[in-house]
Parts: sequence; structure tokens; C-alpha cells
Amino acid sequence: MAPTKAADPVAPFAKEEKILCFHGPVLYEAKILDLRLSNNAWQFKIHYKGWKNTLLVFWALA
Repeated sequence: MAPTKAADPVAPFAKEEKILCFHGPVLYEAKILDLRLSNNAWQFKIHYKGWKNTLLVFWALA
């Protein structure tokens, strides 16, 4: 029998998806701008709705 290759991990969220995300103890509406897999953990670049564009680079862990 041929060896099997592990399936690529599937991200729990998609690019451009609207989500609710904590920043400290407060829950905000946010949108996923980008995502990446790093050391077997998903990281998401998010923008909190209503925040200035200069404050949009947050990499959150899933």
C-alpha cells in the first residue's frame, strides 16, 4: 500500500470574511484581510470595523 500524505490543514475562516474578534476584553466587528499558516497555527490579519486604517495590522491566532 502506498504511503498517504496528510491533508493540508483547512483554515477556520476565509479571507474577506466578517467576524467578531476580541481586542483585550472588548468584542468588535472585524474583517479578515489575510491569513497564513505558521508553525501549524493559523494567523489572521484583521481590521476592526470603525478603526482608522493606520491601525489595521493585527495578526490574531486561531
